[in-house]
Amino acid sequence: MENWIPETDRKSCIACYGNMSQLAGIRRCVLSDGKAAGVEAADLYTGGGLELTVLPGRGMDIAGCRYRGIPVSYISKTGITAPAYHDPRQSQWLKSFFAGMLTTCGISNAGPDCVDTHPVLGEVLYGLHGDISNTAADQVGTWEDWTPEGYQMKVTGRVSEGRLHGEHLSLRRTVTARLGEKCFRIRDEYHNEGSTPDPLMFFYHINIGHPILDEGSCFVSASKRVWAETQVAKEGMERFRICDKPKADVLEQQFFHEFHTDEEGRTTVALVNDHLKLGFYLTYCPRQLPCFAQWKVGREGEYAFAFEPGNCHPIGRSEQRKQGQLEYLEPMETHLVEMELGIVDGEDEIAHLRERIDQYGVGGK
Repeated sequence: MENWIPETDRKSCIACYGNMSQLAGIRRCVLSDGKAAGVEAADLYTGGGLELTVLPGRGMDIAGCRYRGIPVSYISKTGITAPAYHDPRQSQWLKSFFAGMLTTCGISNAGPDCVDTHPVLGEVLYGLHGDISNTAADQVGTWEDWTPEGYQMKVTGRVSEGRLHGEHLSLRRTVTARLGEKCFRIRDEYHNEGSTPDPLMFFYHINIGHPILDEGSCFVSASKRVWAETQVAKEGMERFRICDKPKADVLEQQFFHEFHTDEEGRTTVALVNDHLKLGFYLTYCPRQLPCFAQWKVGREGEYAFAFEPGNCHPIGRSEQRKQGQLEYLEPMETHLVEMELGIVDGEDEIAHLRERIDQYGVGGK
């Protein structure tokens, strides 16, 4: 059977459906089992085959992502865990890293645990990848209705990070999607709510799993510079684009990129499985997210591929300061990030994607 395409104009939907929830919408719930108990969630489904689970109870991050029933995101062995299980010491963060479609790392530290000096508090311990993903959101809301661009769905919430004598930062995230589409958009606004300048460190762990990740899957990008910093990654530089089947005892590799962009300053990266004729892409502006890491884990049971754009590389706050690259937010200042993430389905869409990426830098930068 040919893939069914849903009606997307308002008149046809009124004629065909008694309620829009039959086709698309948002279902809010609270998870109730095991370590996930108490985590607030919102399932968003577009009617175009795309389904997401947004977690206001876990930093507005995104756990499951499916397309026409096919799993897209990688879920780690921890599964979804409630913030109560978060342990900020050293690398204990890994015990609550469900990965999912999106885990936000930061926002006061991104990278290894470290000690940094604060002007009032003195020496402060910062855990691996910070606390924001293990913080529940407030001001959570969902909205769906007809707009001039079609039927739109939206999940929004604010996540705050602050302490006495220290930082007062917040992240307001809005996840939107439209009826019939197989993509979604994220708008993040990082605010300094305090009265003094404070460091801002964050990156996005966007995680793809099997079956889009498989032997022969290819990382597609308009890279103008690629490098590695560990010996294991340097040994894999010749095959940084190509994925292998999962094996036992394979060490993770991380590659760093600088990209060409189009005339509007955007770039696109993708993981494409030509055998399945399916791929997943990310489009964003490097001026908003100047750093990018590509994460490959080919180990059995931990088979994952991640896009990691951010305002820093995952090297930790103290090292970022030593390099003179620590970004500060002034009081009342905002750092805006906008991204689009989605599916390419079929040979024609994959070919168009590759052609578009090949054109970056031609008339752009």
